[in-house]
Amino acid sequence: MPLTTAGSKFFTESKSLTTTSETTIYTVPDNYSSIVRLLMISNTDSAGRNVTIRWYHADDGETHVLLGNNAIGGNSYEAILDADRPLYLHAGDIFYVTAATANTLETTISVEEYYDPHRG
Repeated sequence: MPLTTAGSKFFTESKSLTTTSETTIYTVPDNYSSIVRLLMISNTDSAGRNVTIRWYHADDGETHVLLGNNAIGGNSYEAILDADRPLYLHAGDIFYVTAATANTLETTISVEEYYDPHRG
């Protein structure tokens, strides 16, 4: 169980998807558990662009699809996770994003990390 009395770390990070290869956008560090408070995909192109979002669950060693080849409208964004739809992660869990078209999509992720000495 995370030690909430030890405090938490908050951060937001954005990453441009410059290739059509799977891109790691966040990995939960060793000895931490995390709450993803926001995962947003922005499309800076005028045409709709597709994106796939997967996460690796270290506890069972499997990768799961959160969003499969979903279209993001031109010059718009989609919040995949937000305050009403958070995701709880543990040490070693990883978020991957794959853009169908390079240089058109950007991810923004906001995370709260809690020290969890019993996790990897």
